[in-house]
Amino acid sequence: MTRTILSRRRVLLPWIVLFALIALAAIGFASLRPHGGGDPGRPVLKIGDQRGGAQALMRAAGELDDLPYRIEWAQFPAASPLLEALAAGAIDVGGVGAPPFAFAYAGGAKIKAVFAYRPQGPGVGRASAIVVPKDSPVRSVAQLKGRKLATVRGSAGQDLALRLIEQAGLASSDVRWTYLDNGAAKAALESGAIDAWSTWGSYVGIAVMENGDRVLADASGFPAQTGFFAASESAIHGKRPILADFLARLSRARRWAAAHPDAFARTLAQETGLPFKVARFSITAYIGTAEPINDALVREQAEIFARYRRAGIIPALPDIRGAYDPSFNATTLARRD
Repeated sequence: MTRTILSRRRVLLPWIVLFALIALAAIGFASLRPHGGGDPGRPVLKIGDQRGGAQALMRAAGELDDLPYRIEWAQFPAASPLLEALAAGAIDVGGVGAPPFAFAYAGGAKIKAVFAYRPQGPGVGRASAIVVPKDSPVRSVAQLKGRKLATVRGSAGQDLALRLIEQAGLASSDVRWTYLDNGAAKAALESGAIDAWSTWGSYVGIAVMENGDRVLADASGFPAQTGFFAASESAIHGKRPILADFLARLSRARRWAAAHPDAFARTLAQETGLPFKVARFSITAYIGTAEPINDALVREQAEIFARYRRAGIIPALPDIRGAYDPSFNATTLARRD
């Protein structure tokens, strides 16, 4: 059975990449918004972003002013399609969580993590959670056995669910995984088509604060996971100066947000249409300053790969030594506020 699934994946991979490019052309590029002026002679950095991500953060912090190059932003609904576009060469760099990065790298994507940060502050674990309808009979993670649990495959939501399932003494196969994007999962939970939904950030805030759903369990009992900006190998080598400048600006913007969370939340609410309370809640998942990419971080990330392997989400453990590029540390850790 496993061989059949892997064989199908090999056959389908070229089509997945093609469809990713088509979708990006139809949707992503339609929303590309340049910064840094319209001079066609300037170099261009193509950045993949998610709702309320780097673009909103850097604009709020004033780090998109006076760019010596142009930025073209492509917005994605989740990390998975962003990483597909990155692997296909449609974008140069993009922000993702540690679990989807691990899932993509294990799938053969030619990408590297070039910037690392860790969410900080009180309440950070509450921004990743398994939610259930408020009147659900499910009162513990153990009671998810045999029930439908929705999440994005290979996402931070799935990784949290795996950790909670293991903690509850269950096996991955004890739950009925239902792979949906966050919009579809939200609708499925409301309709009763699924029993629970494992998600993150503003989706948790909307589910709990706007829809009245109940948190079954969250990430409060676990160390905060690292977030990354991942880049294609071609961008690392071919666009290194402007990539380094962007990462330096991103690092400064993160320090600004850590010092001004309410100001960032107001900008986030304005740009996304989220209620302020949801925006303020969701940024706890993202506020965190740059951390070095080093051997300790790589050892920590190996735990995610091992967890995915135990659950059968990835077919084998890859050599991850080349997945994390420390060569931008001096740039991202420098303080030039």
